[in-house]
Amino acid sequence: MDMKKKKFNEMLGIDDADKKIIEMIEKDPDITHSKIAEEIEKSQPAVGARIIKLERKHLLTKQVGFNVKHVDIKTAIVYVSTKDVDGIVEKIKTCPFVNHGFKISGDYNLLLFIAASDLQTIERLVDLCFRKDPDVINVKTNILIDSIHDFIVPISFDIEKFDGRHCGPDCQMRSDLPKFKFDKVLESEE
Repeated sequence: MDMKKKKFNEMLGIDDADKKIIEMIEKDPDITHSKIAEEIEKSQPAVGARIIKLERKHLLTKQVGFNVKHVDIKTAIVYVSTKDVDGIVEKIKTCPFVNHGFKISGDYNLLLFIAASDLQTIERLVDLCFRKDPDVINVKTNILIDSIHDFIVPISFDIEKFDGRHCGPDCQMRSDLPKFKFDKVLESEE
């Protein structure tokens, strides 16, 4: 039995020049087409065409947000075990606090990245959106302390509208869940 592993080039349908372009842009997103062209010994228009092709294949994307290595916005990694994965996903898909979400296998079936200005807000959201939900079996929250590499997290300024009861205008909180009003954090505590 031949257990030959496929290389990324083959799996992604790219050649060594494309791979080098991806590596160079990952290292320096502001690198010029001229610098790339010089390095891979192709013309500048050829580099531009390759970059467009890589973008269409979703191998190069731009993401705007904050870099957790450099900005003091609190980020939590929240694991959720639920009887209704799709129901929870539907509920949180427009939540401005949920920056990334993944269906996963194992003891927990959802992994979420939640960002806020402070840990109390994250805790309130976890309570409201998950711990009080009858379809949620278990929740585990870890606070991201530091990132080894640059990690960009998209941010929605709708998080500033959080009043302790719901996350914003498009909040999908179920009507059958109790609504709680939390005291606002005093300015002196911030």
